[in-house]
Amino acid sequence: MHGLNDLGFKALRLFVAVLDHGSFSEVARREGLAPSSISRQIQLMEQALSQQLLYRHTRAVSPTEAGRMLGHHARLVLVQLEEAEQALQEQQSEPSGLVRINAPVVFGQRHLTPWLGRLCERYPKLQLDIQQTDSYVDPLQEGADLLFRIGPLHDSSMQARILAPHRFQVAASPAYLERHGTPQHPGELAAHQCLAYKGATGQQRWFFRKDQQDWTPWSVKGPITGNHADTLTQAAEQGLGLVMFPSWLIGEAVRNGTLVPVLGAYQVSNSLEPQQIAVLWPGSRRLSVKVRTVIDFFVECFGTVPYWDRP
Repeated sequence: MHGLNDLGFKALRLFVAVLDHGSFSEVARREGLAPSSISRQIQLMEQALSQQLLYRHTRAVSPTEAGRMLGHHARLVLVQLEEAEQALQEQQSEPSGLVRINAPVVFGQRHLTPWLGRLCERYPKLQLDIQQTDSYVDPLQEGADLLFRIGPLHDSSMQARILAPHRFQVAASPAYLERHGTPQHPGELAAHQCLAYKGATGQQRWFFRKDQQDWTPWSVKGPITGNHADTLTQAAEQGLGLVMFPSWLIGEAVRNGTLVPVLGAYQVSNSLEPQQIAVLWPGSRRLSVKVRTVIDFFVECFGTVPYWDRP
C-alpha cells in the first residue's frame, strides 16, 4: 500500500490548512482553488489511509482523532521540508525569503515598526509576516519563526536570546507631583492616586525592593484602572496620578519631561519572577540565516543598553 506517498506534500499542506481554518471554502479562497478540489484531496487522503480524517459539518469541518494525529506529524514534516528549502536558499549571498514574526502589540508598535524601513532597505530580499498579539502563541501551531516575549521565560522547548532587562518605573506628571508631592517610600503610595493596569488576570500588583532584598507588595488605589497601557500613560501625563510601567513603554515620556520618575532608589516590578525582553525560536528548528539576520538586526538597533533606557 502506497498510503500518502502518491499524494505528496501539497496534499499535506492543504490538509494542515483545513485544520487551521476549519473550512474547505476558506482554504480554497486562499489557494485560488475550488472547494470541491480541496474536498477531493482530503477524500483521497482518507482513502489512502483507510481512515476518516475529518468530520464534515454544514459550514465547517473538524478533525477526528486520526486527523489530529496526522495533523501533528504533517506539521513536523512540513517544517523539515521548509528547513531543507532554507538550507538551499542560504547558499545565496544575501538573506532572502519569508520570516514570520510574532510580537506583543504595544512593544511591536513602539520598538519594531520604527525599524522596519531600515530592515527592508538593508535586506530587500527578505519578506516579513508580522503578527501582533498579547495572547500566548505556540510557534509550531502558528508557524512563527521568531517571537518577541516580555516577562518570565518558562518555555524550555524554546531557545532564547535576551535583548534587555524588563525594567519598571513609577512616574507621574510634573503637575501632579507639584500638587501632591513626591513619594519617597513605597508606603507613601497609599496617600497618592495610582493608575493601575487591570488585565485578564486582575489588577497589576506593585512590588518594591531595595539592595536585592525580598520583594514587598504595596497596595495602591486611584481613580482609574484599565487594560490599555497607553490610556493610563496619557492619564498620568494629564496629572491624574502615578503609573508603574516598563521603561520601554514610558521611556519616551520620561525623556520628553511629560512624566517624571519617582522612587528611583527602589527596584520596581509587577512580578516576583525575573523578567526579560527576549527573542525566542523553536528549539527543534535549525536557526536559519534569514531568521538570524532579523534577530541580529534588532539586537543592533536596541543596543547593549537599550535606547529606551538611555538618558
